[in-house]
This record gives sequence, C-alpha cells and structure tokens, in this order.
Amino acid sequence: MHPRRPSRHRPFVPTILGRWPWARLGPVLANLCILGLTLWATAGLAQAHAPSSKLASRPHPRAESLTQDLLALGMRHQLADPAAQAQLLSQLLTVATERHALLAALSEDNPEEVLRMALPADLRASLPPAVQALVEEEMEVEGELEVLHEDREVGSRYVYFLKTTRRRFVLHFAADPPTHLETHARVRVTGVRVEQALALDSSSTSVQTLATALPNTFGAQPTLVILVNFQDKATQPYTVATAQNVVLGQTSNFDMENSYGQTWLTGTVVGWYTISLSSTVCDYSTLASQAKAAAQAAGVNLSAYTRYVYAFPQNACTWWGLGSVGGKPSQAWINGSLALKVVSHEMGHNFGLYHAHSLDCGTTVLGTNCTTSDYGDTIDTMGNPAAGHFNAFHKDRLGWLDYGSSPVITVVQTNGLYTIEPLEIAGPGPKALAILIATESTTGKQTWYYVEFRRPTGFDSFLSSNSNVLNGVVLHTGSPSDGNSSYLLDMTPVTASWSDPALGVGQSFTDSTAGVTITPVSVSSTGATVSVSFGPLVCVRANPTIALSPSQSQWVHPGSTVTFTVSVTNNDNAGCTASTFALQAAAPSGWTANLTTPMLTLSPGASATTTLQVTSPAAATNGLYTSSVTATNSANPTSTASTSATVALVSGLSVTLTTDKASYTRGQIVTITTGVSANGSPVASASVTVTITKANGTVLKGTATTGTSGTIVWQLQLGTLDPVGTYKVRMDASVNGITGTATRSFTVQ
Repeated sequence: MHPRRPSRHRPFVPTILGRWPWARLGPVLANLCILGLTLWATAGLAQAHAPSSKLASRPHPRAESLTQDLLALGMRHQLADPAAQAQLLSQLLTVATERHALLAALSEDNPEEVLRMALPADLRASLPPAVQALVEEEMEVEGELEVLHEDREVGSRYVYFLKTTRRRFVLHFAADPPTHLETHARVRVTGVRVEQALALDSSSTSVQTLATALPNTFGAQPTLVILVNFQDKATQPYTVATAQNVVLGQTSNFDMENSYGQTWLTGTVVGWYTISLSSTVCDYSTLASQAKAAAQAAGVNLSAYTRYVYAFPQNACTWWGLGSVGGKPSQAWINGSLALKVVSHEMGHNFGLYHAHSLDCGTTVLGTNCTTSDYGDTIDTMGNPAAGHFNAFHKDRLGWLDYGSSPVITVVQTNGLYTIEPLEIAGPGPKALAILIATESTTGKQTWYYVEFRRPTGFDSFLSSNSNVLNGVVLHTGSPSDGNSSYLLDMTPVTASWSDPALGVGQSFTDSTAGVTITPVSVSSTGATVSVSFGPLVCVRANPTIALSPSQSQWVHPGSTVTFTVSVTNNDNAGCTASTFALQAAAPSGWTANLTTPMLTLSPGASATTTLQVTSPAAATNGLYTSSVTATNSANPTSTASTSATVALVSGLSVTLTTDKASYTRGQIVTITTGVSANGSPVASASVTVTITKANGTVLKGTATTGTSGTIVWQLQLGTLDPVGTYKVRMDASVNGITGTATRSFTVQ
C-alpha cells in the first residue's frame, strides 16, 4: 500500500466575550452606551465565529438586525426596574422567537451566518431564562457520526448526523465536511446548536476523531432486503424473486468481480410489508424503523445482518436512492426503480465510497479555471454510467487493491516503463500505478495520480465500443485522506464528450508542476505498458496514425482510377524532434497505386495529407479489391502503421422492382420498391429514375437517390378517373456511369 499520512485535527477553541458588569453601569451611561456596545458586541461575535472556510459568509441583514435588537433589549432589561422588565421581557421574547426561527432556517443553507451571529455563552447567560431557551448555544458533544447521501438527478447531497445516547443532531458544515470519515466513526464536535441542528465551521476545526469505523468490505456481507409499501399505496412494483436477483444476484456478482473474489452478498429478501407511513411524506428514518419492525414481527432476526436495504414504490422523496456512507450495519433506501445501477451505487456508499467526480478544465487537462461534476466519472458506478467497475482509487480505499492479499498498486518514483493488468481481471500483476502529485506542507495531505487500464469484460462490457478507453489508459486524481476526492481527468479536452477520457497510446500527459510525464506505450488484451518520466520530457516514439478516405470507393467500371486521401499523424510525444514518414502503397496484382507525396515530415502531434490514386485493369472482373498504405517513421523503423481501403468494381448494376400488389382499383395507393445492388451489395447514392406508363399511354416520371440500404420506395395515388388496364413501371439506376434497369407491370380494374 503506498505511503499515507493520517489527517490531522485540532479542537475548536471559540473566543468568548467576557461577562459585562452591566449592573455597575449607571442608568444614564448605560443608555448612552447601548448602541455602541451592541455594535461592538456584534462585531466581536463576527470575529469570534468567522468560518475558517475560504468561502465567504453570505450576510443576512435581517439576522444581523434581530441580533442587535436582542442585545439592546437584553441590556435594557438588565438595567430596568422590575415594573419595566415585564414589558421588556415580552419584547425580548418576540424578537428572540423570530430570530430563532430565522437561524433554524439558515442552519441548513447558510451555517456560516449562524456561526457569525451566534451569541457567546456569557451573553446568552445574561438573558432571562425564558429568552435563553430561544437562543442558540455553543455545544461540544461526543457521539457516533452518520453520513448519508441522497442521490437524485438534480440536487444530490451528503447529509451528516451525530447520534448521542439521547439525541440525534443534524450537522451543517460551513465548509469542508469530514469526507475522510465514515458512518459509525466516533467523534467530538464543537459548534452552535439551533434546535436539533449544529452549525459547524469545518471538519478540521470542528470535528475531533476519537475512533474510526472498522472496515467491513471483505468476505460475505449478510444483507437483508426488506420490501415495503404504504398504507395509501400498497402496490408491489416487482416480485420478491426480482429483488432477490437484483440485490443478491447481480449486485453480489458485481461486488465479487470488483473485489477479485474477496467480497459478496449473502442474505434474504422479505416482504412485501405494508407499513403505516404514507407515500405522500418523505421520512426515511421512520420508513426504516417501521420496515425493520415489520420484518422482526414476521420472525426475522435483524441482528443476523450487517447491511439493510429498504426497497419501496416511488414516494414523496425526490431522490432515487439514499445510502449511508459506511456503517455497520449500513443502510440503503431504493425509491421506485430496483436496478443494478441504483443498488450498486447505494451499496458503494454503504462500503464507504463517496462519488466519482470529473474535472473539466476546458481545452486543457489541468488549469486554473476548472469545474467539477459530482457524477462526472463516466466509467465508475459511483459516477453516472452503466454499472461500471469502481476505479482504482475507490478499490484502493476499499482494500480491494493494495491491501493484504489484494492485487497491488505500483507506486512510481523513478523513470521507467511500467506494466499494469486490466483493472477488471483478477491476476497476480499490478492493477494500477500511483504517482505522487503533491504533499500539503501544513496538513501532510497527499494527492496522487491513479493510472488504470480498462477492458470490455464482465460488468465493464459496456466499454466494448469505446475505442478511446480500450486503446489507452485512464487517469484519476485522489487523496487517500479524503474519500470525496476521486476525479476523472479528460485526456482529450479538445472534444466536448466525456466518453473519451483516456490517454491514447503514444500520447503524453505532462504535469509540469509535479514534474511528471505519463505516456502509454502499448496496450493489449492482457495489459498496458506505460512510460513514466520525471523532470525533462523524454522522447517516446509511437506508432503513427494513418487513415484512407473514403474507406470504400463508389462503384466504378474496371479500368477506372480512384483517388483516396491519405492522412498521417505523428504520435511521438513532445520530447521528440520532427520525424519523416515514408509512405508505401500496395495494390492487387496488375493494378497501379501512386502516391502524390511519398514522404511526409511531421512534428509530434502534427498531421498531414497526401493522395493515393489506384487504377484497375480494364479486364478486371467485378468485385471488391483492397489497396493499402503503410507509414514508417524513418527515425524509428519499428514505429509503423498501415491502413487499407476498398475499390468497388462493377460492369452493371442489378436493379429490383416490386409492387405491393399485382392488381388495384381506382382510388388505391400503389407502393413501388426499388433496390439497387452491385455484386450482391447495396449501392448508396445511386440516381434512380422511375417511369410509369398508364394504360392510356400517359407517362409519369420521378427521380430519387438511394440511401445506405440501396432502396427507394415510391407511392402512386390512383385517381377515380384513371384508366383501367395494364400499367408499366421502369426503373433506371446509374452511378459513376454504371447503369441498370428493371421493369414491372400491374393492372388497374
């Protein structure tokens, strides 16, 4: 396992304003100082609780105004005589109630403002007891962390809770939530409580880890799937057998393959149970409690399982899945659609994984103006593709790579060629490369490149048509101390698509800041060889790319000359000088093949074109003939590539002509179908003329061009006054001077 440094934590030490000796101030002096002291105290609060986050607080004028009013009224209440205190208390309660409701609403979407406006303990204690109950309080509390993720199309989010022996607080972080921790980690948090919510600064300043959750990612995973529906929606959208197949069949096999045979699901599916909860509310906690109660009442031993999956018909919750991040037992809620993609994703959370993101820096791989996408990784089920394999960073976190007897990750620290096996296939060799990018001097947090090679096998078979991924290596970045730091990099940033993220063979990616260059040298069905160099860029020669256009000529007469465009790209990396490529053409015996420019000089990454003219003998028989061109790098004769194109020869076209019926009556529609082929293959772009001669000699004509199928369909509307008798249809097709004809008759009665 490559070197890791644990994240550091320091306790939150709030600045407390000293207790003011209000009673010692004379009434006149106190009244003159009320406004100044209130503003000074508010400024002091802002300084005491200012979030350490780089995100700026979003000031809320009404919260600030109510806080000033509360402080001013509180000071007046302390200085007033008993008769006046009763009236001031009523005003205090009114202001405190409105302020309390506002801060409760701000806790979720603007916790930094709650921290900024929070009253220190001494000021809170100076208020009347009835008012204190409506004022937030600083709190330090220990408990068990619970991390959940709500998965939806828009607005997905992580939700954090702290469970103590008596309460369950929802945690709202102003910045940097604890992505290094999982459900059931024991922590001490320090923040500001408003009702059952705690506003916290950040995970580094507000959370102290007391004990981390034990990993639970190996061996059989006892899983209980509970199917429930609602008192107002007692539907059963799928059968118990279907649920058994999706969770304990497909998802178990997915985990088994991803873990190289080290992890799988066992257990059972129970239900359907109708619970008292309504489908019109979103209360996943109550749903889980009632589901477990129903299963227990039916005789299920809940303690026999370490993973619970609750599946139910679509209800008021807007997410399609919810999962605890880690936890023993873990919990997953499946809302509506029970499918491998959803279950593998939510149970990925249950194993302790966060999302697989992408990093988009425009037309460059890395940059200063980049955006991230929460579900952006297109080849990991924790992103948003089909149920693809977890990437190497995620498998590393789960221990399925580089831990115990798991396959290894090679930590690259010196120049060289490194081989990695396909990520999907169990084997003795390394599954990925880890290359250090940077180490933060203050925290020791390390960020790494993870280089992996994917093949279209097993649950990654959806990659079978992705030539980019299959002919290169995929790069992610990740920080072992931050579970939410998996980012797929786009190695083809000039394209808008994220279906082509891989770095192709011969192409180089250089991180000048880290001083590293990564170049895949070759790929095969069994693995990829990758060059990694540190410091100055080392020249890595690669096979050029060569293409002929079009890949097949139009149909031509024997003896014709066909012209193709030859395109060559130099795939050497940027450390190489320009190379001259020698082109050599080949054609069938008796044919001629001439290149306009047989030598092309190209810089690394550059492309150029020339033309190839192929001439067939006049006596050549009809058929498809192959001609080819090879490009060889004169600086490295082993760097070579070839391509071919087809010349199609035909003396005449075959034309078929059919009508949907042999006989019609006036007013009906005649459907006429024409097919054009040559040597048994359909001919596209053939010009076809239809000539219809009616029974009275009247002639109708029309023209059209065949598509890729070589067919055209016409429709003739017969009029009520059209003549009866025999109608004749003639089709004349031509392409490049090659012709063909077909005729047919039908009758009108």
